[in-house]
Amino acid sequence: MTRSPLRIPPDRDLSIDFVRAICLPVVVVLHAIQMGIEGDPPRAFNALAEWTPLAWITWIGMIMPTFFIAGGFAGITTWRRLEKRGETAGEYIRVRALRLARPVFLAMLGVLLTLAVMAVCGADAEFLRTFAFRLAEPLWFIAVYAICTSFVPLMAALHRRAAWTTYFTLAALVVIVDLVSRFGGLPIGALNWLFVWLFVQQLGFGVRDQWYSRRPRWLLLLLAVAAYGLMCVAVFGLGYDPDMIANLNPPTVLLLLLGLAQVYLFTLLQPAIRALMRLRPALVIIGALGMYGMVIYLWHTVAMAIVVGAQQALGLPFPPVLTPAWWITRIPWVLAIVAVLAVLCAIVPRIERIWPLERARTMPLPAAIAATALLVAGVGWVLTQGYLTLGTAVALAAIALAIAWLTVGGPGPDRESEPLEDAAESGASRDARRL
Repeated sequence: MTRSPLRIPPDRDLSIDFVRAICLPVVVVLHAIQMGIEGDPPRAFNALAEWTPLAWITWIGMIMPTFFIAGGFAGITTWRRLEKRGETAGEYIRVRALRLARPVFLAMLGVLLTLAVMAVCGADAEFLRTFAFRLAEPLWFIAVYAICTSFVPLMAALHRRAAWTTYFTLAALVVIVDLVSRFGGLPIGALNWLFVWLFVQQLGFGVRDQWYSRRPRWLLLLLAVAAYGLMCVAVFGLGYDPDMIANLNPPTVLLLLLGLAQVYLFTLLQPAIRALMRLRPALVIIGALGMYGMVIYLWHTVAMAIVVGAQQALGLPFPPVLTPAWWITRIPWVLAIVAVLAVLCAIVPRIERIWPLERARTMPLPAAIAATALLVAGVGWVLTQGYLTLGTAVALAAIALAIAWLTVGGPGPDRESEPLEDAAESGASRDARRL
């Protein structure tokens, strides 16, 4: 039987789907290896905190800038599509926030349920507290991404009217905040959670408009080398930590430079990636990763908790971190997490189908921003305080209220409209469903 040709929407770039999908296994493996458990009673901590080779690995392996570049590409694509249909910025923020809020709410409930089962089975209370805090750490991406995506309509307008001014202004703000907080002692470094990631997201706008692909390849390579060179100056000349993970909280100018290096290198690799994505097996694999992307990112912490709980229930030891025995056992440890995650990928999407469809009701911009703020506040609380605090119930209530508001819409009149499409859903994943 002849297979039908693959139909790719004209505004899709499968190289974006590729990098976004391929980054997911990197995130899962890194978080899995970072989970260290030691002591009697046991405590959870960052197993790689004292492993010095990690610092230099992160110059390549820290792929969060690539996530935001891909997010910027998807964000401006969705916004332009909706804007062309006459939709408002409020509706754009509504659809993007809801696509984040619903999965993260269910995943947080999944973590809490797993922790509750572990507690009932006799897990040490202090271990659960430290373990729950580490399980909350990946939520930073959801909070920051929700904020950045709500800025897309504004940043897209600035990109259209004054692209270079916008880039240089954001870069200058990052440098000023970094220098003032680092050398001036003023506690303003948290502002770079916004400025750094808005800048990197803006790079995705440039990818969408083919800014970089129109440059000579030798120039892109030179710019990538220059970005890494400036990172070396910051590390060896200004005393910045060489570990990109350490430069994540709060973000520093090193992540801005890493984002620049990654967008140039990605552009150099785009022709090869696009050629690869013309192969059906590659499209199926990337499509599957894209289809379950949110489940993989949000539920891999649940998978870790299930594996740890099973290990404790079976009485299996936790080898001292960074010892030969620990490194060897990382192989079955990661494979066990992947196996549980595969099961969750089969179950979670079925649960997510219970969510009601969004009501076709106008949502003004202030309302969409307020609902997004509720989402960010709820996620931010659990991120900074951990799952096992009294405020977690309030945080979950805030997220639930945000979901309800975003689903119902308003305050505003009902309107006749087809469901809003989110270009963040991988085109490869849609094709994978048909293969």
